[in-house]
Order: sequence, then structure tokens, then C-alpha cells
Amino acid sequence: MQIKTTRLGVAAYLTPDGALTEENLPDLEAAVRQARATGIHQLVLDLCHVPCCDSLGLEFLTDLAEALRGAGGALHLAQPVPLCLQIFAITRLDQAIPIHEDLASAGRSFL
Repeated sequence: MQIKTTRLGVAAYLTPDGALTEENLPDLEAAVRQARATGIHQLVLDLCHVPCCDSLGLEFLTDLAEALRGAGGALHLAQPVPLCLQIFAITRLDQAIPIHEDLASAGRSFL
């Protein structure tokens, strides 16, 4: 999985290119660790190139959101595709993690 990482202000923006599944999660975990190692605790995951998310992906997102909250930060999701939106609604992840239609609104949420 390719992951583009950008830092803007107090947040890091990670854009994974692939499904959030068991085979791809190690790459995303490494990118998150790298971002957090720089002192960033505000993360935006840009999901525009994520076609789906399985149960391990959902667990990863939930655990990451909890860890960031514990460090005084937050996880926000941006631009999920319709299938991911459905998965987040069915599992109620959309009630636990803020989801934004675009990157600009996700970034503004940290101000």
C-alpha cells in the first residue's frame, strides 16, 4: 500500500491508496507511527483512494482514535467512498470518529 503523508499546521494528513485490510494495515500502521514520532497527535486519514474496509481496518481506526484521544489529539476521516460510508454507518464508527466530506473541513476542525 502506498501512503502519502503531508503535514499542515498541527495535523498530519495520510492518504492511503488501497483497502484497509489485514494485508495493507502494516503499511498504514508504519505511516501512523512515523507521523506520531514527530509529535503529531492530530491525524486526518484521507480515504478517497480506499475502496473498502474490513473488520481489522475498523478495529485499527477505533484503536487509533482512542490512542490519539489519550494523547490529547484526534483522528478525523475525510472523503470516504460510498461503500466505506455505509460500513461506517452500519458499524456506528461514524458516531465515534468525525467524518468530513473534504480535506478542508477536516483541517478546519482542528482550529
